[in-house]
Amino acid sequence: TWPRRAPSPRAGLYNATEHELVAGLDLKADGKFRFGLSYGALDEQAQGRWVEKDGQVLLTTEPVVVPPRFKLMKDEPVADGAYYASLDEPDALGDFSLTLAVKYRGETATKYIEADEDGRVPIDPGKVVETIVPDLPVYTIPYAPFPMKPGGHRLVFHFEANDVGKADFKSQPVAIEGEDLVMKRYDRVIHFKRGLN
Repeated sequence: TWPRRAPSPRAGLYNATEHELVAGLDLKADGKFRFGLSYGALDEQAQGRWVEKDGQVLLTTEPVVVPPRFKLMKDEPVADGAYYASLDEPDALGDFSLTLAVKYRGETATKYIEADEDGRVPIDPGKVVETIVPDLPVYTIPYAPFPMKPGGHRLVFHFEANDVGKADFKSQPVAIEGEDLVMKRYDRVIHFKRGLN
């Protein structure tokens, strides 16, 4: 439960328009907020509660966001040692091609590999796949990887969108700079101006 609060002078409508980016933040006097962002191919929104604390605004999404996820529906062996991957609903990713986050045995870095049109995943020669999971390049969500046994695989995944496109703020800091608000989001610093449409 949220504490009762006095009205804040920060309440109001804020907008940001920058190269390839449009965003809005509506801080309501009752402690609720609405947020929207369009950045390149990414669109996201959020709503929830906000508080002002220690010279910044903190945003917390409500209700709790259920992140999207992938389920492995089928894993069949492939005799030639190759990897193939597809989705059970080919249009589930819209215009995005199927990209897989692959971790090789003995390596710490994850490699992102785009599947060919026939579903073949061009695995680096001589490498053994330890884990694999599809990835959505626009959203920076860590998906649970699926461990793989040595050998080839024909994988079919199911995408559960859940709350894709909803920002999962948990006390997300927004700096107060005079009358403006500043938020770091993805690789950008968003400067919100009060009351601009």
